Amino acid sequence: MKKIVITSLMILTLTFISFAQAPQAFKYQAVARNAVGNELINTAINVRASIRDISATGTILYQETFSVTTNMLGLFSINIGQGTIVTGLFTTIPWSTGSKYIQQEVDFGSGYQNMGTSELLSVPYALYSANGTTGPIGLTGPAGTNGATGAIGPIGLTGASGTNGATGATGLPGTNGTNGTNGATGAIGPIGLTGASGTNGATGATGLAGTNGTNGATGAIGPIGLTGASGTNGATGATGLPGTNGTNGTNGATGATGPIGPIGLTGASGTNGATGATGLAGTNGTNGATGATGPIGLTGAPGSALAFADFFALMPGDNAATIAVSAAIQFPQTGSTNGSGITAIGGPLFTQFKLAAIGIYMVNWQVSVNEPGQLVIGLNGIELPATVVGRAAGTTQIVGMRLITTTIANSVLSIVNPTGNSTALTITPSAGGANPVSASLVILRLQ
Repeated sequence: MKKIVITSLMILTLTFISFAQAPQAFKYQAVARNAVGNELINTAINVRASIRDISATGTILYQETFSVTTNMLGLFSINIGQGTIVTGLFTTIPWSTGSKYIQQEVDFGSGYQNMGTSELLSVPYALYSANGTTGPIGLTGPAGTNGATGAIGPIGLTGASGTNGATGATGLPGTNGTNGTNGATGAIGPIGLTGASGTNGATGATGLAGTNGTNGATGAIGPIGLTGASGTNGATGATGLPGTNGTNGTNGATGATGPIGPIGLTGASGTNGATGATGLAGTNGTNGATGATGPIGLTGAPGSALAFADFFALMPGDNAATIAVSAAIQFPQTGSTNGSGITAIGGPLFTQFKLAAIGIYMVNWQVSVNEPGQLVIGLNGIELPATVVGRAAGTTQIVGMRLITTTIANSVLSIVNPTGNSTALTITPSAGGANPVSASLVILRLQ
């Protein structure tokens, strides 16, 4: 085990300041050395200091820890009383009664090791005075010379209003003043309430009948009386003769032609006619000599398709996200092809297809979707209105087949959710059964 030697020295700084409280700490310094006596320079160590009462093994009155680093001489300094307290209070150590011992312990990572205990031979006087008996009051020193008068301080805040004094005694009555001139007569007051009616007097004797007076003028006509109740409806009259027919209105303008519907299914094949009777077999002729090989014939006319290519998508996997409005369907898989004139571009999703040659192409497509919707051919970024196909309801395929003509080489074709629609399209992984269905695009160059 590595042995560490701690050479310690105590620095007690005694500072007496009039009217000030003694600081509750004292300085402690030590030098850390290794087993052969060399200083441990610039080394981090943990120190634990304990103040013991009466003897080196006495009761621990106070204990604290420090984390320090030695300097280039192996020296470290701590302030006893200002470390991390483990137990006790530094301010309650009774410095004035009995001897006090300080124990030092050091931890290099494997626990604290005891480095020795020594007696504090000189108790810090300021700490002793903080706990010792108060001495007699010294004689008053001579008065010092008065200092210069300081500058006038700012005016203090206005003090609170004082309490009102007691009310003084009532003064003697003053002499009556001279009567003033009578004022002008006031306005007449309001009419008083009507008094109670007096008792009716006795009825007088009936007088003689007077002469009839002249008839008065005729009064004004009174207001019209209320409308009387409706009478019973009379019998219905005979039906009148039919009126003459009005002139026919002008025919309205012819409405716009609706989009071309999908091509109908191929009709059923007609019944085959009856097979004719087999003719009699002729007699086999003698085989002639093999003729010379003729010259290579002229190249025949082109077939019905100069080039073709099949592209498809497999769900789930392809077209995992919904197809937003103005976005194109993905056909990332390649089937049968003929030549290199029709190719998929824009990988890895492959939503665009390059038509290298100028010509006429037949485009066939089918896609299963969840929502009512439409699809259209986009050629060089322009949607072709005559190629829009769609469905109104149900979960079925949207199927289209159109002839298109390219006017520039390397035209780019795609199958698009048309601009102006409001619904994104969900490509159905399985439709009509348990097996996943595909979406397909077949392009044939006819001319």
